[in-house]
Amino acid sequence: MEARERAFREFATLVRDREGSFVDRIDEALELGRSALGVEYGSLARIDDGEHTVLAVATAGEALGTVGDSRPLGETFCELPVADREPVAFGRVEDGPPGTADRTVHTADGFSCYVGAPVTVDGRVYGTCCFTGRAPRDPFADWERELVAALASWMSDGLTARARELALASESDRLDGFAAMIDHDIREPLSTARGHAQLAHEAAADIDGAVDEVARHTEATVTALSRTERLVADLLRLASDSERAGGAGPVDVRTAAEHAWGEATDGEPRGRLTTEPGVRVPADESLLKRLLAETFRFCLETAGESADLDAPGRLHVRVGSLGDRPGFFVADDGPGFPGESEDRPAAEERGLGRIERIAAAHDWAVTAGLSAEGGVRIEVETDEGIWPTSATPEHVRHEAPAGQDDIEGAPDTGEGEPETDAGEREPEADTREGEPEADTGAGSD
Repeated sequence: MEARERAFREFATLVRDREGSFVDRIDEALELGRSALGVEYGSLARIDDGEHTVLAVATAGEALGTVGDSRPLGETFCELPVADREPVAFGRVEDGPPGTADRTVHTADGFSCYVGAPVTVDGRVYGTCCFTGRAPRDPFADWERELVAALASWMSDGLTARARELALASESDRLDGFAAMIDHDIREPLSTARGHAQLAHEAAADIDGAVDEVARHTEATVTALSRTERLVADLLRLASDSERAGGAGPVDVRTAAEHAWGEATDGEPRGRLTTEPGVRVPADESLLKRLLAETFRFCLETAGESADLDAPGRLHVRVGSLGDRPGFFVADDGPGFPGESEDRPAAEERGLGRIERIAAAHDWAVTAGLSAEGGVRIEVETDEGIWPTSATPEHVRHEAPAGQDDIEGAPDTGEGEPETDAGEREPEADTREGEPEADTGAGSD
């Protein structure tokens, strides 16, 4: 009785105490449960397309898994509460439901007792909150099962609240985007079109004007107007209810970057993009693409006239993982930022402000500085991974589609991945030591 009262008293204190980040409070909740149940291991895991990915852990002694570890759900005890959509508990493997002994992720490490409950977001299974130990024990008491169910319910409420906060932030960013696009993104290409049209008019009026000069300005006018047309289409999509973000899902940064690069360069050979494979972030996919497109435009505009972007040694832009922190970076080998400060350049008027507004919709942090080559480096630090995703409404195992070896949202396995090039393929693509990258260009370098 004393252990029960102490555990629920600590849980009540945790719920009331709203100081600290949600991630830190989840760590506290897992340690509370692990200690109260007297087991070695507790975790919050995300379930996505049949994969079990560890998001947070509390452990005493040797850990069963660390944050980011991903395994097939069917090989874990956690498939049981996900399939039943209710708590599952047993004091020893032989007392578990049929097939418990076949869960090799747990049994191979000698784990025997287990209690776990599903975590939901808006009524859909998101993951599991579970606790397990190696020593067999008597069946878990009713209060122990109730404690785990209460912890899972609290996590579900917190994750659901974050999903709604993300949706509101995305909508706010979308409204801010209207003003930004009208004020800068649309006005700029219209001004460019007017300027080139005037130059073409003057060249045509000059009896010494060359036909090629007129054609050049006319082509630039058409390009600027085409960009305006695309921006108007973006505004219409932003206004559409069908385009509103309903939450964040795991998004492959490489795929989003290659799409955004085409948008930022208008398909022109304006630099070279290299992307690191296996980088995934929980994000609103459309907003992530927009953030990357704005970042690429910022790099290209900052390089400006100081680099011949059409030359073989044109601007090189890289996208990769932050490594020691969740998130990604965009870096180039251009001249760096305008302004005096390397840590916080006075460059909002050149696009950095738009990048920060989009990042704020995900509660991400943006840091701007210089790359190793002396160019622009923009780091986007994302959430730890505890984000609501578009979880499948029921437990279903899916096979990866043909030609897609990765499970969407799973951490990178480190295995080799073929390079891709959205433009013409090069005989030898650039790679970074330790992991292949995709090199996107609009022609051979």
